[in-house]
Amino acid sequence: MVPLLTYNHSNLYWKQYQKFFPLEIRINEKNLPSEEWWAWKNIQVHLDRMPVPDSKIKILFIHGAGGNGRLLAPYARMLQNHGYEVVSPDLPPYGLSYTKSIKSLDYQLWIDLLTDLIDKETKQDGKPIVLLGSSIGGMLGYHTSIQSNQVRGLIATTFVDTSDPKVRDQLAPNRLVSRLGKLSMDLLPYLLDPILISIKYVSRMHLITNNVELTKLIINDAHAAGAKIPLRLLKTFLNMKPKIAPNDFDYCPVLLVHPEIDPMTPFCFSKFFFDRLKAKKDCVILEGAGHFPIEQPG
Repeated sequence: MVPLLTYNHSNLYWKQYQKFFPLEIRINEKNLPSEEWWAWKNIQVHLDRMPVPDSKIKILFIHGAGGNGRLLAPYARMLQNHGYEVVSPDLPPYGLSYTKSIKSLDYQLWIDLLTDLIDKETKQDGKPIVLLGSSIGGMLGYHTSIQSNQVRGLIATTFVDTSDPKVRDQLAPNRLVSRLGKLSMDLLPYLLDPILISIKYVSRMHLITNNVELTKLIINDAHAAGAKIPLRLLKTFLNMKPKIAPNDFDYCPVLLVHPEIDPMTPFCFSKFFFDRLKAKKDCVILEGAGHFPIEQPG
């Protein structure tokens, strides 16, 4: 498989996002991330990298459902400005990553991919890895921290534990989808698993930001919320239970940086999970910011 697209030269949709970010962290031709391709199993994984050769740690930035690595590039730029190297993968089928077997994608595959990426990056230069998860990427980082033995820190904007039915109800557009939809996927996997659907139809994607124009851009982005995922991926995400309960999690320190005004995943849901964590932990509220935090000062 030969990659056809790049963010820097051919797929330029991401440029429309820049005006929503503070000027000092916007991405332009002078500070573009470097792009790499990583062949993993039968998947071509796209990576954005903000290099800092003398960085003492490396941050692996994990996007959420309906996102991609380039969407997070301004935040990665901010981290780079503070001396941290950042690697942002596109989790298939989001972004530019792709595979011929899209219908076989599931949530455990994302965890396996990130675990192997951590191994790859650690072998490359030995820098300690810190995971930074945005939206459901926070919980994905939690699962990956358990599976990998090389994560030295976990930062999350939210903790979305879908083993809790109240959390599933919050994520879905209504209880018909969260209850009957999940039951149908569980009972009819051979029929429903291969069906491709955009996450915007089974989530509260209209709440991903507190800016109407930016929300529309993300929803209409064919490589973000407009991308289609197999129901198998959605089902396995909803059915994922932590292999280690938060009460027993002491694998690495945890920092929760939760947006203050987040109607998509309100703080109370993350707090319930965060408060039970056994690990050394801290919480910072991003003042005035929405689920996708573009507002100052957060």
